[in-house]
Amino acid sequence: MKKQKIDLLNLLRYAVVVALIAYIAILLSQEGSGDVPVKTIREKIMEVTKEDGMTKGTTQDLKKYYGLNASDYDGVMLYIPNDVMSVNEILVVKLKDKSQAETVEKAAEKRLSTQKSSFEGYGVEQTKLINSAVLDSRGYYVMLTISEDADAIYAAFKKGI
Repeated sequence: MKKQKIDLLNLLRYAVVVALIAYIAILLSQEGSGDVPVKTIREKIMEVTKEDGMTKGTTQDLKKYYGLNASDYDGVMLYIPNDVMSVNEILVVKLKDKSQAETVEKAAEKRLSTQKSSFEGYGVEQTKLINSAVLDSRGYYVMLTISEDADAIYAAFKKGI
């Protein structure tokens, strides 16, 4: 009787471990899988922030500020500052191929550096926002946000993908 209890406990332990491994594998495989359109991510982001201080960017703005061509990607969401003293900005790029992530990340880092050098020394609030910017790459998506709502935008981005 005692041996049967031990075997049952061991079996349950193994079952729990296997279920946990399967759960983790499912979570990892779904992160940034590339099947969510940028429009859906935009909707999630706009639930937690407003367009205050920003204007919806065009493909020309993407080229001007980031040196990227919108047609090279599966989708782009860009909001840029609407005046010269604003730094609020959101960029979400859906990649066609994961190998494009490095190019987009470098362009975003360059944009952050440019903004930082533009405001450093006199734009204290702007510099603070730039320093707390969030840049992340997940699967087929790259996101950059400079905003007071950066953490909430980032959480919405992760939830959206």
